[in-house]
Amino acid sequence: MRQLMISLDKNILNKDSIVTRRMIEYGKENELFIIIPSREREIFDLSSTVHIQSTGGNKLWQFCRLKKIGKKLIKEKNIEEITAQDPFFIGLVGWCLKRKFKIKLEVQVHGDFFGGYYKNQWFKLYLAKFILKRANIIRVVGERVKQSLLSLGVIENKIIIRPIQNNPELVKNYLSEINLHSKYPGYEKVFLFLGRLDPVKNISWLIDIFNEVVKQKQNYLLLIIGKGDEEIKIRSQIANNNLGSNIKLQNWTENPYGYLKTADCVLFPSLSEGYGLVPMEASIVGTPVIMTNVGVANYELKPGPKVKIVSVGDKDAFIKAMLEI
Repeated sequence: MRQLMISLDKNILNKDSIVTRRMIEYGKENELFIIIPSREREIFDLSSTVHIQSTGGNKLWQFCRLKKIGKKLIKEKNIEEITAQDPFFIGLVGWCLKRKFKIKLEVQVHGDFFGGYYKNQWFKLYLAKFILKRANIIRVVGERVKQSLLSLGVIENKIIIRPIQNNPELVKNYLSEINLHSKYPGYEKVFLFLGRLDPVKNISWLIDIFNEVVKQKQNYLLLIIGKGDEEIKIRSQIANNNLGSNIKLQNWTENPYGYLKTADCVLFPSLSEGYGLVPMEASIVGTPVIMTNVGVANYELKPGPKVKIVSVGDKDAFIKAMLEI
């Protein structure tokens, strides 16, 4: 099947990223024509079955170009289905194309948008409900998102669960080029946060917690690996609390498996998640995980000796779990 994918993920434009590897795997099932809104205009192939275009232009031009490129591809490539990466403006483009060409629309829902954290973003939620009602298929990443949609009255037979694709054998057998205890010698425990520096990831809260932990365990280290809009705020918080020797901030890596394998524990303090690839991959390699009750927690990933799940915002429980590692 030939599928038009409308995606927001600019990592697809980086040919060496983890996301591009995932797209190539998806392309083994369906031939993909992927359009991405971006300031730069690019056209290239990731493989013989995965074709990439970015729009170029400012925000308004990007929206218009998504529709224009989509129309052209549907006509020329005999596209059979549209898949939109989110139920908001990307979903709106997908719906416009669905109406014009009378083809199926699949809407992907990667986050638990209706679980509470996003409740003040009323316009986006209204738009999402509008789009989801008109989609032929709703693809979710996990059971939590499915249950959230069912509570809104979405018809169950429209929903399919398709987790974020990973390769457990690759993760297990990855030969690490890095050892965190060698890179950061002298620390008793190295805790790892790996992800986007975004408010929903709750990193400021995690830093406050770690500030309490190091009062009891002075030789513990928290390594934060990621990039995002909160970087300046996070760096200021670390400096203002004199935590520079206990919290290190490092840019995102496209090869995280060595970090996951050699950390003493992976921390996942999010306020909301649709899935949670990082704790899933950490559990594959046997690294302990402490996470809030979001995404895969209590669904795909069950609590156990190496998986501690605490309520969102439960500071004392999170600290206790860290001190027990």
